[in-house]
Amino acid sequence: MNGNDASKMTRRQALTASLGLAGTAAAVGAPALAAARAGGPLAGKRVLIAIGEFSEAMETYYMLYRLMEEGVKPVVAAAKAKTVQLVVHDFEERYTNYTEKLGYLIKADVAYPDVKPTDFDAVLIPGGRGPEEIRQDKDVLRIVAHFMAKDLPLGAMCHGPMVLYAAGSVRGRRIAAYHGIKTDIELAGATFVDEPVVVDRKLVTSRGWPDLPEFMPKLIEVLAGK
Repeated sequence: MNGNDASKMTRRQALTASLGLAGTAAAVGAPALAAARAGGPLAGKRVLIAIGEFSEAMETYYMLYRLMEEGVKPVVAAAKAKTVQLVVHDFEERYTNYTEKLGYLIKADVAYPDVKPTDFDAVLIPGGRGPEEIRQDKDVLRIVAHFMAKDLPLGAMCHGPMVLYAAGSVRGRRIAAYHGIKTDIELAGATFVDEPVVVDRKLVTSRGWPDLPEFMPKLIEVLAGK
């Protein structure tokens, strides 16, 4: 490759090339890598990952790849089947709140109006600012309400529970979430729990990305029917 050719390659293209299959999956959507993991113990399961603009990057991609490792087919959904900007939320001692920086991009596989809840075995809702957007989407509420009403596997992290109490009743449920929405959860009639992961029947919730190593194993157990 000469200097002129190199200058034409974007940083994203270079990263995709260096990551090989994983980079391709990140650039064009989940199915490419999911197919490579077919044959796992949960092979054949389909999980909808519900995001919006500025959903949390680590939470979204960790969920995506962890499901792939189990042979699950993750399907990323957004308002439109397009490339979505994710963000990085971090915690710095000098601030009393989290900070936000631009993170990875991700390709949504499907738009919410085209989602049939019965096509999926579970729904996952990463945190970030995405939940604030998607809780206003009638199709998101339709999808999540289906899983809540039928007590099907449903996971929400950080600000993700905002979508739960927008979609249906959480009265009497135990929910872990980012502490900033503790009051909202309690006003909705649920009990806020400050723990890494809470399993309430088939609802799995957590406080944020530092809890991912505890959240995903529990979610996978619920998905497996354990």
